[in-house]
Amino acid sequence: MEHGQHRATGRLPRRWIALTIGVGALLGGAGVAVAWSASEGSSPESEARSPVVTTQSPSRTAQRQARALSAESPGRSQSAPSVFPDTSPVLLLGDSLAVGIEGYVDAGLGERPLTVDAAEGRATATSVSLLASYATSAPMTWVVSLGTNDNPEEFPTNAAALLEIAGDDRCVVWFDVWRLETGDAINLTLDELAASHSNVHLIGWNDVSVLHPDWFSGSDVHPSPEGYAVRGQLAVDAVEQICTAA
Repeated sequence: MEHGQHRATGRLPRRWIALTIGVGALLGGAGVAVAWSASEGSSPESEARSPVVTTQSPSRTAQRQARALSAESPGRSQSAPSVFPDTSPVLLLGDSLAVGIEGYVDAGLGERPLTVDAAEGRATATSVSLLASYATSAPMTWVVSLGTNDNPEEFPTNAAALLEIAGDDRCVVWFDVWRLETGDAINLTLDELAASHSNVHLIGWNDVSVLHPDWFSGSDVHPSPEGYAVRGQLAVDAVEQICTAA
């Protein structure tokens, strides 16, 4: 496959789903407790553009043992999520953090085709521009890893533009951001977008990262291999539990 990248507090009311991920051999058999949310109702690094490619993995190698517990968020309308067959393709969209998990996601999705459009240093505006050429034929399930390289003042407009391209019928799961300098502002925007789009679901990467400082070196936003393994597993579980028909 070819491809193509950090903190938050003060969240809006959302529906939280707690997951206990069994990552087995990836983390020496230890279970890791993490959380992600499903909605209802810093200068960017230099970037090298890369093509979109579609690949298939012959077998599932990542363990997926998850238990979902949900509590309804007050004041939100109930609506049916966008769900698709378990053979439907998935788009992984984003920055270097997307590049880092694509192998785990591809293995975890098994025979489901994975399309990757990600590159180091990519910001949301670039993804919006690239999507314009192929969005109508893109998969109906999107995993988004964007915001880490964004200017917080520009991010709301660019993120809203990306969701407009996605439309209301796609299932979009978006990692929130762990980054000391800009994470709070970026994540607040993501919370607001998830609150206003019933098909957008947030994966709480910030909360997981705070619990595992050993995954990071200094202010580096890129985790260790163990961190990437968990991040990839979170993406797979979100796709299978939120975006996939039972």
